Amino acid sequence: MGFFKRRKDRAGLEKVMKDVQVSGGLEELSHNSSGSALADRCEKVMQNAREIDDGKKEYYIVTSYLNDIELIENLAPDQSEEIRKAADYVAKLNLARDQFLNTSKRISDAQFQMMQRQEEQIPDAIKNLRTNEEYQAVVKRDMQYLEGEKQEWEILKRDCRRSRVRMRKASFMLLFAAASAAALLFMISKGFDYDLRYVWIGVIAACLLGSAYIVFRLESSRREILQAETNINYAIILLNKVKIKYVNITNAVDYGRDRFHVRDSREFEYQWEMYQNAMREQEKYRKTNEDLNYYYDKLVSLLKKCELYDSRVWIEQPQALVEQKEMVEIKHSLLVRRQKLRSKIASNLDIVKKERAEIIRLMKSSGELENVQLLEMIRSIDKLAGMESA
Repeated sequence: MGFFKRRKDRAGLEKVMKDVQVSGGLEELSHNSSGSALADRCEKVMQNAREIDDGKKEYYIVTSYLNDIELIENLAPDQSEEIRKAADYVAKLNLARDQFLNTSKRISDAQFQMMQRQEEQIPDAIKNLRTNEEYQAVVKRDMQYLEGEKQEWEILKRDCRRSRVRMRKASFMLLFAAASAAALLFMISKGFDYDLRYVWIGVIAACLLGSAYIVFRLESSRREILQAETNINYAIILLNKVKIKYVNITNAVDYGRDRFHVRDSREFEYQWEMYQNAMREQEKYRKTNEDLNYYYDKLVSLLKKCELYDSRVWIEQPQALVEQKEMVEIKHSLLVRRQKLRSKIASNLDIVKKERAEIIRLMKSSGELENVQLLEMIRSIDKLAGMESA
């Protein structure tokens, strides 16, 4: 049922459209009165008329630029050469300025501003940081050396203690061996009639030599232990002093790095060099701008003597005044642009003429020919489109 209802509504709509259709094809669906419908139609046509007016203004500007190009191309050789030289300076200075502006920064704005504020202090700060880092490295090496010495003396002390333990064991073994040998010799001398004096002398001599060696080694190791302990204590004293120096110099190094936001003196020197380069580039940029302004004014002054439509436009495209190829491309672009404007104006003008004639016809047929509002809108359309009033 809904489908048939929609078909019925559509049939009714088509009937209404036939009833309100005006001869010539005007369809009025949004307004009840013919006057307001014609006003709406005039408003639409006026938009085309505005486009004609804007197109004519733009067409005049494009034509003026083409005339300027023709004037420049027909200048006397000496006048043309003077303009070409000034334009060449402008083009080169523009390139130098653009290169500066497009160069990626090697130093952050915050770092640049910090160095700018403390510019006078930075050379001494770099020198102090580098000196402190070198001294820190020396103190660290001394600390490592003393730590190594202390370790060596501790190892020697442990070795000497182990040696004394071995010598004590050896003394007990020597005593046991001497006692065993004496008992054996005593039993032999009692049981057999042998002369063992020389044997006894040998055993006693061996015991004395072994004992002397053991005593010598024990005393030597004792002295070495004492010397090792003395050296260890001295190394600890020196190490503590060096550690204090290392802590102090490390604090000084860390303060210098934190103050200037750098990792080490090498990075500090690099950033200082980048800052100086940036300052030189800024000065070069300032000088370039001064020269650029001078040659801007000179080029505009020379072009004004040629009585061009627009002299200042050429400072934005000076290369065209230097190279004929650039000028040809600009001229071609303007010609294409003018042709498109001409076609657009003609198209809109054709629409305006047809619509205007249709609106006049409809005004006559609907009795709105004396409608002041409509007549005023038509006069505005004629004025914008450059047409004679109907």
